[in-house]
This record gives sequence, C-alpha cells and structure tokens, in this order.
Amino acid sequence: MSEGRTAQKQRTREQLYAAAMTLFDEHGYEGVNIDDVVRKTGVARGTFYFHFPTKDDVLLEAVRRGEALILARVAALPAATPLAKTLETVVAAFAEAWGERRALLPYAGAVSLRRIASVADERDHDPLRVDIGRRMEAAQAKGELRSPLPGGMLADVFLLNVFAALMTWAARGEPPLDVLLPGVVALFFHGIEGLAGPPPEAARPARPPPRPARPVDAAKTAGARRAGATSRRR
Repeated sequence: MSEGRTAQKQRTREQLYAAAMTLFDEHGYEGVNIDDVVRKTGVARGTFYFHFPTKDDVLLEAVRRGEALILARVAALPAATPLAKTLETVVAAFAEAWGERRALLPYAGAVSLRRIASVADERDHDPLRVDIGRRMEAAQAKGELRSPLPGGMLADVFLLNVFAALMTWAARGEPPLDVLLPGVVALFFHGIEGLAGPPPEAARPARPPPRPARPVDAAKTAGARRAGATSRRR
C-alpha cells in the first residue's frame, strides 16, 4: 500500500511538472500562475504546493533534470576520455537540455542563483560542479591541464562561462549554440589571446626608436688621421 501511494505521488508530481513546463513554453514564465497549472491538471491547489512550494520550484526541477542529463552523458564516456572531449560533451548536453527552451533560460538562471544565495553550501554540493571539479583534478594529475588553481575553482570558471554564454544566447539568439558553446570550451583551454592568434602589428608594443648617432667632430677626426700618417712615416 505504501509503495502504491509513493508511485501515485510520483505520477502526480510528473503530471504537475509536465503541465507547468508546457504552459511556460506556450505562454511564457510570467504569463502562467499556479491556478493555470491546477486547472490544467485537475488537482487541488494544495496538491501543487505539496510537490512544488512555489512556481520557481518547478524551474528548479527543470534545472536539476538538465544537470542529471548532463551527468548521464558524461558518465557514458570511456574512462580515458580527454578533458577537452568531456567538456565538449558537457556543453552539448546543455544545448540538448535547454536548446528548445531559450525563453525560459533567464528565469531558470535567476532561480538557480537565488537558490545558491539562499541555501548554505548549495554550490559546494552541486553534483555537476563536484563531478567536473574531480575531472579537472584528474586532468591536472595527468599533466593534461596545467593550472595552479584547484579543481573546484576551475569547475566554477568553466561553468560560469557556460552560464554567461547561455544567458547571452537567451537574450540575443546568436551565435547558434553549436558555435557558441564549443567556443566556451576553446576559451577555457586557450584564453582569448590563444583564440585570436598573435596580436596585429598595431597592437604589439612599439619598439623603442634607435638611439641617434653621436655627432662627429670633423676637426678631431682630421687631426687623428694626420697623427696616424706621421706615425707610419717614422
């Protein structure tokens, strides 16, 4: 009986989540309220609150499911996969999770940031951050990645760059994700200067001008020549 109730609760939660996400896609996040979700699913308002205390919690669920998808894609890679390929898989999975939900991305990002700010140690225990941090440390141990920063901090740098790129794409719609996100991986490994190649001539530091030649005293030069000639005759 208990297992049956648990299964029913899970089905109800899935029903509410799917209905809310569909409404968000159709009407925008701000255009949907809890009553809309309740009407679409036919459940009591209290049932919604039991599963999702706020509308933001539905988006947090979407973020967690996106992270679970990314972790599953990375876990499927062979153990000896180079770090660059691993991070390419990470960004491809981000595109898979959010590529069709561009309008929701800013709201999902804001909800995630509020969660990190309000819950102690939320960032330190985030499964995706922890996993990438461990992979960064393994790459450092193999000499594949040279950086004095700890693995967790490198994971933060990478994920923050992915986040910033996704927010820019959400606002502008360009460049396409299959260009933008691999560019983030390249930026992580090579930096801006490495991506751009050697700086153009105008951007290189100017060489100091040559020092001017010392003026020659013609009288002294002529005197030295005469003295040399006299010495040779002797």
